[in-house]
Amino acid sequence: MGIAHFATGAFAPTRRRLAFTSATTSTPTTKTSPPSSALALSDNTNPSSSLPFFAAPTYSSSADAQQQQPPAAAASAVAASSTPQSATVTLRLPLGTLFDGRDYIFVTESNVRGYEWTTKETDILMDDLMDAALGNLGGKLTAAASSDGGGSDISSDGTKPTPPPAIITDYELSQIVLVPTSDWDSNLLGLGNRYDVYDGQQRLVTLNLLLAGLRDSFQREAEELNSGKNKKGGASGGKRAVALAATAIEISGMLTPTKVRKEDVKRITLRKRDNVLLEKILVGGNNNDDDGSMDGNIGDGSGEEKQQQQHQSSLISPSDYTKLSPKGRSTLLSPLSPANARIYNNFVHLSNRLSLLTTRERLRLLDYIVERVYLLVCIPETSRIARNIVMSQGRKGMDNESVDDFKGLVCFRYTLEEEDMYQTFDMWDDLAAEPSFSSLSSSLSSSDGSDPAGNSSTIQSVGRDIISSTCLLRASASLRTKIRSRGGDEVYEWERWLRQELWLKNQRLSQQQAAQQSDSASVESAIQPWQGKQFFVQEIKPASLALYKFRTGQWDEFAFLSKTGKQNITKKQRDAIVSRLNFLRDITMGVTSTKEAEIVILELLLRAEDTENGGSMLSRYLDEILPLIETWTLWMALARPSPMQRHARVFALLDAMDDFDSVGSSGLASSSGDGELAKSLRECMDQYEFGATAGGKRLAAAILQRMNAHLMLEEKKSIPDGVNDAATVDLIQHHWPNEEDREEWANRIGNLALVSSTPRRSSRGAKKTDSSWESKRKRYKKERWLLTKQLAELDQWDAGAVKDQQQDLLSMMDLVWNLGSKGG
Repeated sequence: MGIAHFATGAFAPTRRRLAFTSATTSTPTTKTSPPSSALALSDNTNPSSSLPFFAAPTYSSSADAQQQQPPAAAASAVAASSTPQSATVTLRLPLGTLFDGRDYIFVTESNVRGYEWTTKETDILMDDLMDAALGNLGGKLTAAASSDGGGSDISSDGTKPTPPPAIITDYELSQIVLVPTSDWDSNLLGLGNRYDVYDGQQRLVTLNLLLAGLRDSFQREAEELNSGKNKKGGASGGKRAVALAATAIEISGMLTPTKVRKEDVKRITLRKRDNVLLEKILVGGNNNDDDGSMDGNIGDGSGEEKQQQQHQSSLISPSDYTKLSPKGRSTLLSPLSPANARIYNNFVHLSNRLSLLTTRERLRLLDYIVERVYLLVCIPETSRIARNIVMSQGRKGMDNESVDDFKGLVCFRYTLEEEDMYQTFDMWDDLAAEPSFSSLSSSLSSSDGSDPAGNSSTIQSVGRDIISSTCLLRASASLRTKIRSRGGDEVYEWERWLRQELWLKNQRLSQQQAAQQSDSASVESAIQPWQGKQFFVQEIKPASLALYKFRTGQWDEFAFLSKTGKQNITKKQRDAIVSRLNFLRDITMGVTSTKEAEIVILELLLRAEDTENGGSMLSRYLDEILPLIETWTLWMALARPSPMQRHARVFALLDAMDDFDSVGSSGLASSSGDGELAKSLRECMDQYEFGATAGGKRLAAAILQRMNAHLMLEEKKSIPDGVNDAATVDLIQHHWPNEEDREEWANRIGNLALVSSTPRRSSRGAKKTDSSWESKRKRYKKERWLLTKQLAELDQWDAGAVKDQQQDLLSMMDLVWNLGSKGG
């Protein structure tokens, strides 16, 4: 497939998402901007070209047509779309109506979490339904009604007795959120509608499994009656068997609603990889053509090849799933996804529970599910409204978050081939696993000699929160805009970032392809288009790994800092860089007003990591940009500017990284008020009440650790690892004879000492910790911190000593952050 169409127009998502993207895809404030979505058709005159589904103009809708209209017509279309006819619809429907005919056919294209219910959640739903239908909520059977002795609501002549007088209450199964798709072909499928399930997948799939279990139980009993094998005392064959078979057929019509001369459909369809067993269960029937050779020990032949085992497992009828041996289950499930295993386990579990009920109880349960179980069906106009509804409820699937929705976009909507879709999905899952899950494999891979250079990271997973933070930081850097991380709206900005990167990368590839074709007779498919898979591999994964290393302080995992790497930096240079990064790590993780600094820190780390073989570029990043980032991050912590001011400073630093001419003594710092910055930092440092709050103490600890590292580097001493040797601060003077001195100096940084750990609290009845200066001097002498050891050389500690220490620290601040040459 060529890439020309990827590079000539913005990516226009198909179907439901078109209305969403037309409202949210604005031009990003970068040097090179992709065209607006109105140019999705580009100048291609062949609409039948082989385009990806998210770029092809042939997938149009009312929203797509609106984008292609002139401004006046588009404005009219917007006005028309705001009429009540296009409002969100909410209906309270019984399950019998929802599962009747083809008016509601479900797919799960946008539900990235998959089917995740286990037998625990299935049991909760089953217990509720049984209580409502058979227990106190639904009314218990009366003695008169159950005195027929047959244990069935169907008599031998096929008629149904009068139901017992009981109070039946409705069961509300909460809300499901559906978005109509535009791919329903009435010529092939007849009248009906298909909906994408945004919320409710777990319940809908489980209800389908329950109905399939009921269908199989009635069908099995009818077959037993017809064959004379009924063990419950009922008559053989006759109207009773016919009625049970008819009931099974009725349920089959709910699960696979048929229409004459129309193609078959299933009530609900998952993604292809997860839909294997669900489709077989919904269809039902006996697919075993081996003349009874299926005895429940499928796959016992250890010499069979995997392909033959898969073929044999495909012959197993769902009605035989409950009879499989452990090895048979393993053969059936081994080539399938985890979602298939959960579907199998829940179906078998429900079938086993249903087998314990009498025919009467199963019929009553069926009638109750069809007639008295209600769902609140919410059908928004667009996917954006649907996502907002789901996120506002905070209960989609099992702990769904915005990053999971973005995962679905990257893996499925913006990736072309199905194999690549699931490969990207699996790679994302591996990266999102808890880091502890890969610690063993990491240690093994680092010790087997597979990477003698030591440049390859052994980290394989970082956790979902790190990926979410990475997307937030990288999208902010790329779009140069503040992105809020509340309410799920960040997904739209992330998609805008994704679309921009796809456009930029494919435009470059298109230019390369054109150059290749002009130089040689290379075919158009020589260069593959850049899509969601490449976006994950080249953008999300390396950035997530870098952010995880930064937040955990694993500096040796960075190639440009690795002790076994090939970078041309000395030990002193490395220690200086690590001391700056340790300070940035401590301050961004401990002070809320500095979180935006991670945007530019991550950008720096990625650029430094991509710079091969050292050189002047890496040197300028580390020697010029890194000190600027450190100084401005300190300003954010001390001055506590507004979020707008913090983002403006971060974006200015990003621009400086894009243009090295603005860096240096005549660059960014001087142009933004060099002397004013130094003056502001000194004033804030001098007046800040560090000891008054926990956040202030964390900030003071980070600053003192940075100063201590500077001293140790000057004296060529080893620096304590701030990650493994946690530090805090100790208020030196507690008791002040002068109240004015206490108010002015008690919480200043001059009255704080950096300590490795706080003294252990005394137990009840034991002598309290001595807070006298003599006692503290003894403890300070044992500290690893050079700054703290220097304090222990003083004979006394009073207001005068605090003032002197305050001035010494302000002077050291000028040296550490190079403020002495910046005026003030």
